[in-house]
Amino acid sequence: MLYYLHTVYLFSQSDIMVVVWPILGVSLALVGFTDIVSFATAFLWMELHLITFEIKNQIDGVEEDRLSKPNRPIVSGRITLENAYRLYVVLGVFSVLMSVCYRLTVCSLLYMALMLLYNECGLSRKWYFKSSIAAVAYFCYSWGTTVVLAAGRPMTSTAQIAFAVSGLIHVTSSHAQDFRDRDGDAAMGRRTLPLILPQWAARGSLLVVVAVWTFGLIWLWSPPMLVNVVFVLLDIVVTVKYTKDHSQEADRDSFFWYNAWLAVAHVLPLFQRLREVY
Repeated sequence: MLYYLHTVYLFSQSDIMVVVWPILGVSLALVGFTDIVSFATAFLWMELHLITFEIKNQIDGVEEDRLSKPNRPIVSGRITLENAYRLYVVLGVFSVLMSVCYRLTVCSLLYMALMLLYNECGLSRKWYFKSSIAAVAYFCYSWGTTVVLAAGRPMTSTAQIAFAVSGLIHVTSSHAQDFRDRDGDAAMGRRTLPLILPQWAARGSLLVVVAVWTFGLIWLWSPPMLVNVVFVLLDIVVTVKYTKDHSQEADRDSFFWYNAWLAVAHVLPLFQRLREVY
């Protein structure tokens, strides 16, 4: 049993820093900790949707994973393609049924449509479609997780702004993840920004966007000075990391620091929420 649970975990292991922590961060910042049951249910809702996407993505990207991510469950032999597809169908059905119970049917169906466009229709091959789909997917994660965590309480205007900002952050900076996967993306015929632009231009565009968001979010959410300092320092670290070494191995480390910056960016609405409550 533990073997199979670990296999399921491995499908979304790489998304813990990219999706799980930022989404839980913004949801907790906007709603607060209600109770352990609501938190666990919200986490389950998010994980069902996330793992469903990752399984389908890895089913369609076996050749890419053999090249750049050989530790993933399918290419490493932990699960067969046939069983992975069965798991994808089962989890997809459970995702929708759970959404129906929480009146999130529209959210879940929108997410499933995005998954179809991303994988089946090949829109992930174009950077502008990939970024746009990723932004709406993050909006769906935030929407569903926050609604379940809120346990029936209405969504505030702060939450709505935070969701919109989260989507814009991802649509403008999601190519941060593409630098570490250039070989795999090239093998799959994807046209990501790090492949179609010179490295100085692709990296420069990311660093300008991150800097603009850093100071824009400080202005929008007005966090305490110590948080401002940490946030700006993370921006500087991201800048140094992405400019110092252009190798894919170094870019994996750079992406870790980008995700640390992203996690803080998603927690900043907490300070606006605290001012509204107190």
